[in-house]
Amino acid sequence: MSHHFDYSADERLDISDAYCFAGPSDAFGPRTVFGMNACPNNAGPWDPAGYYELKVDTNEDLVEDITWRFTFPVDSAGVQHVVVAELRGREATDRNANGRIITPPSAPVGEVIEVERGIKIFAGPRTDSFFNYLPFPITLAKALNEGFFPDLAALFPPTDFFMGQTVHSVLIEAPAEITGLRRLNYWATTAVYDQGHGWVQLQRAGGPNGTTLWAFPTGTAGININSTVPSQDLVGRPRHPETDPATGVWGQIRDQTAVVVADGGTYNQGVHGRPTALAYGAYVADVFLPMVIPFIPGTNALWDPWQGSHNGKGLTEDAFDNATKVILNQDFVSGLTQPAKLLDYFPYLAPPPAD
Repeated sequence: MSHHFDYSADERLDISDAYCFAGPSDAFGPRTVFGMNACPNNAGPWDPAGYYELKVDTNEDLVEDITWRFTFPVDSAGVQHVVVAELRGREATDRNANGRIITPPSAPVGEVIEVERGIKIFAGPRTDSFFNYLPFPITLAKALNEGFFPDLAALFPPTDFFMGQTVHSVLIEAPAEITGLRRLNYWATTAVYDQGHGWVQLQRAGGPNGTTLWAFPTGTAGININSTVPSQDLVGRPRHPETDPATGVWGQIRDQTAVVVADGGTYNQGVHGRPTALAYGAYVADVFLPMVIPFIPGTNALWDPWQGSHNGKGLTEDAFDNATKVILNQDFVSGLTQPAKLLDYFPYLAPPPAD
């Protein structure tokens, strides 16, 4: 569970999760899977007027070099199809650019589509693979916004809120010929067109729990992380991050975290401890930002910065537990585990439960 609380007005455009991990290698090298879950709580079909975008930065400048844009037009018979445009270079950052369509005409939803250069595409309803007990993130988000150390142990025993829930998933599996072999940064967005403002980005999902915890609803500093881009995430980081005043998203995360760990007295404990609460907050801000999923193609994905791993995000790790450990500088184990069956082939997420 990494992105479930910052609902858009139209739940069809609400991103619940983003993930990135290794697919199978072949004669052309490793393949990488990029995915997004949207439309949680069985919100119905995709918004035919919306953009669902998977964005990849291939040179670590936090600006997308490839965008795969999914749209879902409805034909005269009322059937929804999937269209995927690939945009590269400057076009990848421009929602007014058309890109190049790589799907065949009237491509069906709910089926694996194999297209040029070995790319695989899927868009369809799937069983939500992520798991959490909602009182945990609700309480932690409230603690960060109000400035107190949360008593998560008092909320036990947990149960999985997302058991059997259906989401709408869009996935791309791309070979190294397209992504390269160096470290990537990945994130997902949704957007709609507004007559007065043009294309408006509604949500951005990257590193787990960023917008869940610090944009609830938009953070006490009034910063809507969902409307921003990764290149803005570090703008407010000062020259001396452990002592100087900070602004922007980075400053919001540092300062809110510092208040919480100061209240709990955990900031100077263990291997991650820092001499001051503000210094520990700076460490946390640097873990969570920029809010992207870094990944080296062909390697094992695991987002667990508490244990030193910040590489991709798979479908089985408990991202909330791992995030909570870092934020509170305190070991936290919910005991929840992956409830959904996963496939060992593309699109990896299982079909939705039968009615």
